[in-house]
Amino acid sequence: MICITTHHRLSHTIVSISGWLTVSDWPVIRQVRESVSGAVVLDLGGLETCSREGVQLLQDWLDAGARLDATTPYLQMVLRDREAGGWSTESGADAVDPDVLKPAR
Repeated sequence: MICITTHHRLSHTIVSISGWLTVSDWPVIRQVRESVSGAVVLDLGGLETCSREGVQLLQDWLDAGARLDATTPYLQMVLRDREAGGWSTESGADAVDPDVLKPAR
C-alpha cells in the first residue's frame, strides 16, 4: 500500500510517495502523473519497498523529466543503474535483485 501526496510550489510540484510500491499501484501512480503538469520533483524518502515494475514506473517518470529529490541510497543507486543500462527488467541475471527492493535500515 502506498501513500501519495502532492505539494504545489511556484516553480514545481513535489510528489511524495511512501509505503510499498507494487504493480497494483500502477493505476494510481499513472493517474497522479497525468494530473500533475510542469516541473515535478519526486520525494521517495518514505518508500519502503519497490517492486521491479515500480522501479520501471519511477524510471519512466524520471526519463520524462521529473527530478529525484529525497530517496534511500539503495533506490537512488538502482534508479541510476537502470538509467545507465546496468540491469534489465527482462533478464534473470540482473546485477541488483529487482523482485523486491528494500532499503537498508
